[in-house]
Amino acid sequence: MALQGKIIACGAALTIYAMILRFVVGPATMALGCVVLGLRGNVLRIAIIQAALPQAVTSFVYAQEYGLHADVLSTAVIVGTIISLPLLIAYYAILDIMS
Repeated sequence: MALQGKIIACGAALTIYAMILRFVVGPATMALGCVVLGLRGNVLRIAIIQAALPQAVTSFVYAQEYGLHADVLSTAVIVGTIISLPLLIAYYAILDIMS
């Protein structure tokens, strides 16, 4: 990822779209799946927070190796890691208030 020319290599619109998918749609889908399966309490909270964790660098390595949108994954990993800490704290606080 350090070889990328810019931190946001795929454009602002695609970056925003990826972050919405990562931090809103992912946890919402996980919550829906957990409710359908009957998971409640701490297990539900842990699953939602796990879904909001940033992507691993491994996904970028595979994308780079196979030529599959490495610039998009590079941006998602970098920006997702930067954004994830405050969002994970917010998710934790909101889930704690809801219980």
